[in-house]
Amino acid sequence: MRAIFLTLPAALALTACIEVDMNVEVLGEDEARVTGYMQMQRQMFEMSGQDTSFCDEDGGTFVLTDTHARCEIDKTGSFAEILDDGGAGNPQEIQAQLVHLDSNRVRALMPLSAMSGQMDEMASDPQAMAMAQQMLAGLSVTFSVSGESIDSTTGTLSEDGTTASVTLELDDLLTPEAPLQDFETIVRY
Repeated sequence: MRAIFLTLPAALALTACIEVDMNVEVLGEDEARVTGYMQMQRQMFEMSGQDTSFCDEDGGTFVLTDTHARCEIDKTGSFAEILDDGGAGNPQEIQAQLVHLDSNRVRALMPLSAMSGQMDEMASDPQAMAMAQQMLAGLSVTFSVSGESIDSTTGTLSEDGTTASVTLELDDLLTPEAPLQDFETIVRY
C-alpha cells in the first residue's frame, strides 16, 4: 500500500486538485491504523480521463458521487506497512515517520517544511500561479495523529487531548506568509 497520507507528493495535491483528510491512529509499539479520504471534484476527475488508479494503488475504496471522485482509506498494519511507499523513493514525496520512543510513546513526524522549496518553483511562473490559486480555492489537506493521549504537538490539540492535527489550505500553500513548520507529535498508545 502506498498511503498518500504518509508519502504526499506536494505537487500531486496541487496539480490534481485533490483534497485530503487523513488520520493515523497509533495502536501499539508497531501498529497503526490509517483512515480518511482523498477526493477531487467530479468535473476534474472526468477531465483527467476518469482514472481510478489513484485509489487502487493506495488500497482504498473508490466512490463516485454527484460532486466528487473519492478514495476512502481504512488500513491497519505495522509502521512499515503503513509507511510503505512501494519502494518508489521519489525525492518529491514527503516521507512521514513513525518511531517508537519508549514504553508506550511514539513520535509521528510529517516534514511539511520540505514542501516550502517545492512551492518556490511554481511561484516563479505568475500565470501558472494565478491559475493554480483559482483552482485550489477552498481545498485543504488535513493530517491528524491520534492515540490514548498526546504528550506534545506542533499542531492543534483536540479538547479531549487524544488527537493532534494540522490543516493546510492549498491556496495558502502558494503564497505562504512564512515557511511551513513540520508537524510533529508525541502520542501515547
